[in-house]
Amino acid sequence: MKTLISAAELKELIGQESLVLLDSRFYLTDLSKGQKEYDKGHIPGAIFVDLHTELAGQETEKSGRHPLPTESDFAKQLQLWGITSSSQVVIYDDMGGAIAARAWWMIAQQGIDVRVLDGGYPAWLKEGFDTTVENSQYLASESKLDVSFPWSVEEKAVINNLDQRSFQLVDSRASDRFNGENETIDPIAGHIPGAINRPFADNLDRDGYFKPSEQLHVEWQDWLMSTGDDYVYYCGSGVTACHNVLALNYAGMSAKLVYVGSWSQWSKRLLKEAS
Repeated sequence: MKTLISAAELKELIGQESLVLLDSRFYLTDLSKGQKEYDKGHIPGAIFVDLHTELAGQETEKSGRHPLPTESDFAKQLQLWGITSSSQVVIYDDMGGAIAARAWWMIAQQGIDVRVLDGGYPAWLKEGFDTTVENSQYLASESKLDVSFPWSVEEKAVINNLDQRSFQLVDSRASDRFNGENETIDPIAGHIPGAINRPFADNLDRDGYFKPSEQLHVEWQDWLMSTGDDYVYYCGSGVTACHNVLALNYAGMSAKLVYVGSWSQWSKRLLKEAS
């Protein structure tokens, strides 16, 4: 799979017909801020993507905060963005790929060439490249892709895994949330039994770029017994877990599976059992 692209490499692609550029800036505490930041300035040609409504379905009493949209809804969304099987898709945010990785994970499953801008919008600005405030005009694709999410793990499989231990859960949240010390989002603090913790932020350097692939390979290899389907990644709502999947693939290691419901769904389950 393709993983990352630099700002300089992206600049060379600007203007190419096959490029579809997505701005996925998102802020959990202010759901309207992403659009506002886009309106203030964005990379020329970028389409604003709302994680809350376009990369997720509607939250229910039983789901996590950001469940996957239905396959038919996401197929329509890809078509509206003009994405086809021959598109080159690049996604960026301003959080080191924490949000963009979710879109990357969803689109990569469809067999599409998709990459995340390393360093995000700040990297583009740092290079001094042009920005714009004009909304991008884009044409919907005439063809509709067949969408599926084979890399998504359901809650039932995680429940069964408590006894079967067929895979190892990896929690991508910050260590304090994993340890139940600083939970301000979900109703119950803690983590899923048996999970181990690798915060997604550990994939980044101090400037918000991904660490070199060789360094990440060593870090992850020293930390995991194996890779691939032996591991399932989760976080708060199935977003930053995708960052660990992205980092592993960038490091040349196998990872795909994400428990999308994540802790936000699991904590609802615990709350219901306690009531």
